[in-house]
Amino acid sequence: MDTSRNQILDAAEHLFGTHGYANVSIHQVCAASGLPVGSVYHHFGSKAGVLRAVLQRGMRSFFDELPWFDDLEGSPFDRLAAHYAIAGDLIAKRLSLFRLFASLQLHQAENEEVQSIVDASVQRGYERVVVFIEAVADCCGVRDSLECARELATLNMVFTTGLVASGGSAGIDIRTGIGRHLHRLILASILDRVPGPQTDG
Repeated sequence: MDTSRNQILDAAEHLFGTHGYANVSIHQVCAASGLPVGSVYHHFGSKAGVLRAVLQRGMRSFFDELPWFDDLEGSPFDRLAAHYAIAGDLIAKRLSLFRLFASLQLHQAENEEVQSIVDASVQRGYERVVVFIEAVADCCGVRDSLECARELATLNMVFTTGLVASGGSAGIDIRTGIGRHLHRLILASILDRVPGPQTDG
């Protein structure tokens, strides 16, 4: 990929994620990238075009690195734990990108173009984690394991967005928050749905 294009995207991802999309100008992106304004318009056409490219590049990279259920080994419990550990590492590594996503979800709801990109990425993450949760729920004998997985996947997305938006201000770093606390929350929620022993009336 064009080096100047990546320089612009790297600068924009950091600035948008740190200060918020609405608070960053094209001139700031250019200054941070060391490239002239003309380069931004040549590659992306507008500030919205830069944002779209930042989101698409970032999420493509994230999902390329995040393993599928069948890529991992061990029991469904082992794979769920591995999923959260890897996801925590990847999100921590690209924290400015995920802070940008959280900010856009909270503050750019009226921007249909932006929200369509955000929603598509959220849906991909949701669908990915449903597979892991459903496998564990099914293993535990949860009735309607798919419905359980869908409900908990929504909880997963809300927790992750909140943790990223807070930036670990509650004293929980991103890796620990996702790799340990979110994993335990989801696992406990699955086990809470395991039917108890049947007794005669």
